Amino acid sequence: MLHTSKRVLLVDDEIGTLELMGTLLEAQGFAVSFAASAADAKRQLEVTPFDAVVSDVVFDGNAEGGQILAMTREMRPEAIVILMTGYPQIDGAVAAIKDGAVDYLQKPVDPAVLGATIHRALRERDLRGQQEEFTFQSMVDILSDLVSQTIERVDPYTAGHGERTRKYCREIASGLGLDAVTIERLELAAIAHDYGKIYLDDLGFLTKKGPLTPAEYKEVQRHPEVGANKLGNHRELRDVCRFVAEHHERWDGTGYPLRLKGDEISAAGRILCVIEVFDSLTTKRSYKNPWSLDKTIDFFESQSGKAFEPEVLDVFLGQLETHGATWLSAPQKDLEAAGVGPGQTSEESGR
Repeated sequence: MLHTSKRVLLVDDEIGTLELMGTLLEAQGFAVSFAASAADAKRQLEVTPFDAVVSDVVFDGNAEGGQILAMTREMRPEAIVILMTGYPQIDGAVAAIKDGAVDYLQKPVDPAVLGATIHRALRERDLRGQQEEFTFQSMVDILSDLVSQTIERVDPYTAGHGERTRKYCREIASGLGLDAVTIERLELAAIAHDYGKIYLDDLGFLTKKGPLTPAEYKEVQRHPEVGANKLGNHRELRDVCRFVAEHHERWDGTGYPLRLKGDEISAAGRILCVIEVFDSLTTKRSYKNPWSLDKTIDFFESQSGKAFEPEVLDVFLGQLETHGATWLSAPQKDLEAAGVGPGQTSEESGR
């Protein structure tokens, strides 16, 4: 739930679509208003400072979505605009983005995905607004809210993943003697490392119960670089973006997306590589059961000098001796808090 309700104007000439989508967005914490035409939308934009406008493109056979986008840009330039259509055209999507829309979604639109898209766009707007005044806590708040309202809404099994990764990364980085500024940047990267997934073409793989196809896995491999790019060019996020881009690289060069090797990966990136895998393996997901502590330790010991840097693993395995039981119980507590049922899954490697 948002700290304050963001105002969303839904524009569509299908009343049933408006009512259903509005109800589901309200359940996600938005304050929703409705308009059934461009004229109605204009009247409301004149009097209400909406944070977001979500509009269909075609109304009764007429393409009024561009008109609604243009009037929003003129009357409420601070609002983000998302267009929806049942008649997708690449040229139309490209034109809409160039004219200021933040996304162009094909109907039927999954309300969870729409809500995540709105939250994502609003948080990116907030990040841009932080250009002149950066504080570590302000970025933590923005990125934590962004992740909880995007990836964790689409895939509830990831509830708490970013925050746990942040905590464990801080422990390992401190043990390795990294400086305070680098640790802060690593914490931010840990929170946001999976952010790029919300931009992938098909989010169905996030909750897929079986193994990914080669094509799906190739799509998944885009997310580190996409996430790093989409976090923006804030001067204080330069290192954060690098660490996000590196979180699936491997010490022996077998990772992705750039197949970096050894010291080509930053010290913080090497830590994030280990911790992201650890929390994924020991967390229940839609497609796998959590690993036991013994199995997890055996796996990491076998990968020392291969997938993971030995020095990082030595500190990490030392932490597991002290905190292993607590760290393994944390994901289930977060899943229960998120209302994710027990279910039955097959045991597979993490994504």
